[in-house]
This record gives sequence, structure tokens and C-alpha cells, in this order.
Amino acid sequence: MKMKLFLLGCGLGLGVVSSGYAATATGTINATLNLTNNCLVNGQPGTTGINFGSLNFGTSPSTFTTLNASVAGSAGSGIYINCSAGDTYTVAITGSNTAPATVFGTVTSAPRYLISTTQATTAIAYTLYPTAASSTPIANNTNLTANGTPDPVLGSNYQIFGRITGGGDNAAIPEGTYTDVINVAITY
Repeated sequence: MKMKLFLLGCGLGLGVVSSGYAATATGTINATLNLTNNCLVNGQPGTTGINFGSLNFGTSPSTFTTLNASVAGSAGSGIYINCSAGDTYTVAITGSNTAPATVFGTVTSAPRYLISTTQATTAIAYTLYPTAASSTPIANNTNLTANGTPDPVLGSNYQIFGRITGGGDNAAIPEGTYTDVINVAITY
């Protein structure tokens, strides 16, 4: 009986060995990745509808003389741009609305207009500048220069300041809310 079990065990062992693989097939899998250049604005990716921040002159009596503000965004003061390594890019303020019939304040060589939300024919003239003390306005479609303190993560910093002058304590300036949309283009 021991002999039969021994022979049976040997037969099963030979059967397992003899049923091994007969061939091996080999091949490859191709993996790819295509990265394009991109810029982060205030730490966020995107190409359209980007919120660059706001220029808020605050609340003031309508009998003002001079009002100042600076662009503040989600990353802090100004606009931060960080593009792919080695990429070149430009930052520019593009376009502005046209002057309505009645404009209060000083109209400079690069004017913008805060339009009354209740009287579309009335506006307050204002101007954008690269620094708070600058007397040279930011012209539309002119490349800006990074002028703020860069951040190692957020990138180059573009400070933008707004100034309203020539209010002259004028009691004829209508009270209310005045708005404008400043368009910014980053080309890379």
C-alpha cells in the first residue's frame, strides 16, 4: 500500500511539472505626458474669468478732494504672477470705458471713469498708477513692470494704485455708487 501511494504521489508530481507554461509573450506599454506653459495668478490657475482683486476707494463724502486706493487680491496687495519656468509673459491693463456726458474730477492722459449706477451719464474720473507716489499714469495696453516684493511661491508682484483728484470739495457731485471694470491681460 505504501508503494502504491508513493507511485501515485510521483505520478501527480510529474503531471504538475509537465503541465508548465509552453511560451512567454513580451511587449511594452507607452506612457506619455504633455505639459503646456501656464501661469498662476494670485496662486490660482486659469485663463479666463480670473479675479485679479479689487480697487476699492471706500466710502467718502461727495465733497472730496483726493481719494486713493490700491489693488488688493486674494494673495494680498497687487497681482501676483508665477509662470512656467523659462516662460516670458506680459501684464497689461486693457481698454477702458469712454467718458460720459458729465465727468467730475481731473481727467489725465490715461483716464478711467467710475460710472454712476443710477445716472449712466455721470462719472468720476480716476487714474491708475504703478506706485502710490507716481505721477506717470498706467496707459492702456502698455506692459507693466513688476514693482512689488516677489513671493517665492506666488511669483512676481505687480502693484497698481488708483487716484481720484480734482474733486475740489464740489457739492454738485451726485451721491451714489460709482463702478468700473478694469480689464487685465496676461500674455504668455
